[in-house]
Amino acid sequence: MKRIDVLLLEARGDVQAKPRAQINVESAWRWAALAVAACEAGLCTDAVDYFHEAIEHAALGDPSGAELVRVRAWVSARVPLGML
Repeated sequence: MKRIDVLLLEARGDVQAKPRAQINVESAWRWAALAVAACEAGLCTDAVDYFHEAIEHAALGDPSGAELVRVRAWVSARVPLGML
């Protein structure tokens, strides 16, 4: 795990350099990737939690809903039907 001071330094850079919407979209994709990885590892409950976070951040990052559609499609293509 990264040290907390490294994470804080990265977060400060993100807050200064990126609009909030971009941060949310990037977070959505990170959570989406975690959902797929958790599913692959057989951690179904974790996968569901991560997927919900991905959906939330995608919706916050793009009010048009387009990013949400992309995130859902990407996860759905990689997770067995009915898993999430």
